[in-house]
Amino acid sequence: MSVLDAFFSKGAFKAARCKTLLKLTIPRIKLLRNRRENQLKQMRRDIAKLLGSGQEATARIRVEHVIREENMMAAQEILELFCELIAVRLPIIEIQRECPLDLKEAISSVCFAAPRCADLPELQQAQTMFAAKYGRNFSLRPQNCSPIIIELLSIRAPPIEVKLKLLKEIAEEHEVDWDPFESETEFLRPHEDLLEAEKLCSAPEAVPTISSVKCEINMDLQGAVAAANVAAETAERAAAAARLAASLAQVKITELVARTSNVSEMGIRRDPTEVPVGSQSAGASFEVMPSSRRSPTHQAPAAMRRLVAARLFAPIL
Repeated sequence: MSVLDAFFSKGAFKAARCKTLLKLTIPRIKLLRNRRENQLKQMRRDIAKLLGSGQEATARIRVEHVIREENMMAAQEILELFCELIAVRLPIIEIQRECPLDLKEAISSVCFAAPRCADLPELQQAQTMFAAKYGRNFSLRPQNCSPIIIELLSIRAPPIEVKLKLLKEIAEEHEVDWDPFESETEFLRPHEDLLEAEKLCSAPEAVPTISSVKCEINMDLQGAVAAANVAAETAERAAAAARLAASLAQVKITELVARTSNVSEMGIRRDPTEVPVGSQSAGASFEVMPSSRRSPTHQAPAAMRRLVAARLFAPIL
């Protein structure tokens, strides 16, 4: 074990050691590719079942994982070619102090992908050796890296068009009767509610000051005074209306009492020479009976009406 530890230990660049690491990376990439292909088939079947059962929200989430696994598999295929190229050109790399121009893209891509491919430990050790030969800045700069590798290993969410396209392919592949209208509407809908919530959460909370509190108190007092004035004016108008109604009621009562007294002073009685009903010389004549000759039974109803009227209109007066 000590010989192997010394052979694979970290340190200066050694062409033989780097070649061994790159040769070990190639079969590992092939093994991982076969494993990913089986996983992707199972994931596609699961997404087809979700689409068939109407669980489109879950399918839209899982399709992103499928896209990332496919991108990783495509990136590792390119890295496999770069590893073969670097392993063949290692004698030139060992002789030259600077990185050859025709190998900058391959070496930079390997160094860029090494920390993003955790399942390729040999690639990470190779990146350490290239950093020891060309400097740490060279291994960390993505300027010379392949743009395809950068795009495939990006952690950004996949575009909407790519997700919709993959969902349609999965539905056609497994013959699922699925209408993509709902997913297209969900993908293309602007999330304004989330943006507004983010603005509200990011806005600083206003702290009340003494001047603002005083201003609010003054505004409340002014509103209370204005409401009191309006209530007083309303009460005065109501009192004036009540007085007017009372005066009108007094006038009506006076007229009613006068009219009642005039009617009560007039008595109606039959003429003494009146012929009984059914007689041949029937002729009815009436004369007014003076009040002095009326009996108390004639005067009682008039007095009673005055008393009742006085009691009814007493609250108004």
